Amino acid sequence: MQSHYQKLIMFLIILSPQFLPEVGHTQSVSKIDGVIYSDYYYNLKNSVASEKDRNAFQYRRIYFTFENNITSAIKFRFRLESESNSYGSTAKINPFVKHAFLEWGKLIPQHTLQFGITETNAFKNSEEYWGYRSIEKTIMDLNKISSSADFGVALKGDLFGNKLHHWLTVMNGTGYGAAEGDRYKKVGYSLWLTPIPGLILEGYGDYENQGASDIQTATPLSTAKDYTLASSYYTVKSFVGYSQPKYTVGVDVFQRVNSGSGLKNIVTQQDNLTNKYKIISSEQADVTRFGYSIFASAITPINGLKVFARYDYFDNNTGNSVFTKFDESKGTLTSGKDDETTMIFAGLDYIPVGNIHIMPNVIVKNYAKSGLDSDVTLRLTLYCKYDSGKISVE
Repeated sequence: MQSHYQKLIMFLIILSPQFLPEVGHTQSVSKIDGVIYSDYYYNLKNSVASEKDRNAFQYRRIYFTFENNITSAIKFRFRLESESNSYGSTAKINPFVKHAFLEWGKLIPQHTLQFGITETNAFKNSEEYWGYRSIEKTIMDLNKISSSADFGVALKGDLFGNKLHHWLTVMNGTGYGAAEGDRYKKVGYSLWLTPIPGLILEGYGDYENQGASDIQTATPLSTAKDYTLASSYYTVKSFVGYSQPKYTVGVDVFQRVNSGSGLKNIVTQQDNLTNKYKIISSEQADVTRFGYSIFASAITPINGLKVFARYDYFDNNTGNSVFTKFDESKGTLTSGKDDETTMIFAGLDYIPVGNIHIMPNVIVKNYAKSGLDSDVTLRLTLYCKYDSGKISVE
């Protein structure tokens, strides 16, 4: 019996000519490609005692991508993604749709227009300069500041020649894994300058109204909810990267503000009948998240061997007197005090052949909160890229 993937490949190859306009002998060019990130990991230390010594083989990403160039200016992409389930799960690996969009160039000079489930512009440039998505997501992606893909429309292109570039997106704001949940849309804009080869200077911002006072017809966006749902949120970030054939360095800094999603000046009272606590007075407060990431990679004198390292700092709530959680049974409040974390990623990248990377690496996570042990994970990561080459149909 054919596997689901074999059936899908045959279906897409058969389908590709159907996208062609009926004009003469126009040629349709298609391609199938993908990547695999796989690990063996061992938790040498962990802040959760039960997770110490945990180890497993896993897939962190499996991509299957079909692209069809309908014309020289029009392209369709369909991408499935899969990954191993969480530790202890008995469920099978199931794919989900990551990309499904139509890209149309030349409608506007030096621009492309995309519609569908497509890439977002929040951290695409920094991810490309980091170059090791197979090791970890960028800091904004890792901490769920923005999704890497979303449903909407995007316009991307060059301004005033080939040194100034921009990227505008209007998206649902819920990411690729959920449907729209309100009547508002997330608007993101990225503007970057490439004054000399290898150097990028980027600024990015996004905004979405959340309609906290509206009657909610769906589950609120989790990243815009702290103690309560934010009335709106916005993100600003800057990125500087420099890449040369022998090395790459980059610095990524962001701030995210959820408007009115926290509480301050809180007064609580215990109910004598239930012994539970309740908030009797408070004021709304903004919750601000802040983080930065510094990374570098370089070619070594040993043939086929590179090294890489990265340092992340993340503060989930910069307000020591802004509270986001309340325990009714104990009357305790959780603020942003001592909630900072730092992460270190470091490793070797051995490239035996072009599209295969074998990467021994270590991840260390430290907590500002006293009493929490550091997390130390040792991993051996395999990166593999496959490509069918061009499949031409007349």
